[in-house]
Amino acid sequence: MMNYLKFVYRWKSRDLRKIIMAILKSWFADSIKKINYVNDYSLVGNKVKKADEKLILINTQDSSKLMDFLSKNFPQMEEINM
Repeated sequence: MMNYLKFVYRWKSRDLRKIIMAILKSWFADSIKKINYVNDYSLVGNKVKKADEKLILINTQDSSKLMDFLSKNFPQMEEINM
C-alpha cells in the first residue's frame, strides 16, 4: 500500500531541490509532488502574519524509514496532518 506523507517547507527553493534529489536517490520515496506558493496566515498579537510556504507530498512504501531518514538529514521538513 502506498502512502502520501505531507510536509511544509519554509526555506530556500534551491535547498528544497537538493532535498528532493537526496530523498529520491535514497530510494525512500517513489515520487514527490511540490506545490508552490502556499500562504500561511496566522494571528500574532493583534497583527496578521503572512508566510510563504511550499507543500511537499511524498509517496512512499515505507513511511517509518522515510521519517527516520528525514529526521536525521533534513529536520527542516515539517510533517503536517490534513
